[in-house]
Amino acid sequence: MRRFLKSILYFSLLGIVPATLLLLSYIYFDPFKVIRYYDDFSYAYINPDLDFISTEVYIRNDPKYHFNSFILGSSRTMAYQPKSWMQHLPNGARPYVFAASNESVYGIYTKLKFLDSLKRKIDNALIIYCRDVTFNKTANESGHLFIKHPATTMDSKFDFHLTFFKSYLSPLFFTNFHLYTITKKFKPYMAAYIESKKVRYDKITNQVSIVDGEDEIRKTPAEYYRKRKDIFYERKNEQTDSIQRIKEKQLFMLKEIKRILEKNHTNYKIVLSPLYEQIKFNTTDYAILKRLFSQNIYDFSGKNFVSESKINYYETSHYRPVMGDSILNLIYKTDD
Repeated sequence: MRRFLKSILYFSLLGIVPATLLLLSYIYFDPFKVIRYYDDFSYAYINPDLDFISTEVYIRNDPKYHFNSFILGSSRTMAYQPKSWMQHLPNGARPYVFAASNESVYGIYTKLKFLDSLKRKIDNALIIYCRDVTFNKTANESGHLFIKHPATTMDSKFDFHLTFFKSYLSPLFFTNFHLYTITKKFKPYMAAYIESKKVRYDKITNQVSIVDGEDEIRKTPAEYYRKRKDIFYERKNEQTDSIQRIKEKQLFMLKEIKRILEKNHTNYKIVLSPLYEQIKFNTTDYAILKRLFSQNIYDFSGKNFVSESKINYYETSHYRPVMGDSILNLIYKTDD
């Protein structure tokens, strides 16, 4: 019996020791930057959770800057820069980019609900809806790139951090992360795990900028798009999405978004993103949005001056700030 108990203890330690070392290494490296305080989230070589960054930076900065104007939506909000938006807003506007990767109507709703619960002013809002992602999810997500900050969802903090730890333990992530950490050399096979682009996050407004991409396009546009000729596929004639995406849950959240905006007497505008794909919003979905938000909605989906040229995009997903500026000029033209 004594020998048996010793064997059990021995094999238990064999499991506990590696697990403890893995946990300690995770805490030490903090690869997703969700454990310790960071003054600046820019230029990380691990794709971050933009929702976490947006919420953390807001909570940290709002007591000092008292934000009252918000840009909400997916990472495509990078096209709408606070400094450009301010040119169309009243004096005293203090903008903040409250974005998330693949942001859903659930994420936009919970962020506005969060601000409203804190009794924060929501004087102005610019909301970006994307045909391909906005209405796909009606609850929190589980992946480390997309899970929402517990402050806005009120979900478990333990489950939130467990999500990141599990991702760290993924063999492919673990291998690629430590290989890059040691060598500091990016290889194409690391693309799914290591961020090769130089992405800057403004420490105050949370504006996201693809620094190297924008610089290269401005300096050598022909070379930039030559290297990416396989990305920018040939499109067919303009199409309309055949799938209705706004169902009962999405409609409830849209109505709640409208209620919060009207409760706060918010001056708001909603933009339907101009995606490279040139597919227009589903006809029924657009009718629902138009009925709810009336003259506050602006449809740039499908084929238009933005989507007609690849030079308006970094890749087929994200359009550039120069196009965001043009859209802002158009939608605020009647207000000038």
